[in-house]
Amino acid sequence: MRTQYLLILGIALTLFGCGPKSETHRAQEESGLKPLAIFYGRFVPQHQGRPPQNEAEFKAYLKEPANAEELLGIHKVADIDALFISSRDKKPYIVIYGPTSGEGPAGAPVVAYEQDGLNGKRFVASSMGAVEEVDAVRFQKMVPSPSN
Repeated sequence: MRTQYLLILGIALTLFGCGPKSETHRAQEESGLKPLAIFYGRFVPQHQGRPPQNEAEFKAYLKEPANAEELLGIHKVADIDALFISSRDKKPYIVIYGPTSGEGPAGAPVVAYEQDGLNGKRFVASSMGAVEEVDAVRFQKMVPSPSN
């Protein structure tokens, strides 16, 4: 009886689970911005609450053996320099070095975003590793004074 229940539950989860991911959601998850934000969020508590001071310091952190191994194994990132370039607008991400502000995805501070994005929308990432595609109005609320 229990085996039948588990089989039915498995079929139901397969059929009615999370459902298909939209192209935008897939792009968010596959963008380099997600692992960039995840590791930014990890950097801060490992450095007494201080964010990376600049790109060189952040890249050195990403190249540490354990981090580089995780980037390659889980996130499929072999080229750390390429991680900093948007696959959509082909421009470097704007990474906020220093104090972060603004309420970004998942209610956490914005740490990085696309310069131009695609079709008038940009990916924005928070220190929680959440990535959201936003239009210009929402972007201005998240990042009141962009540096670009």
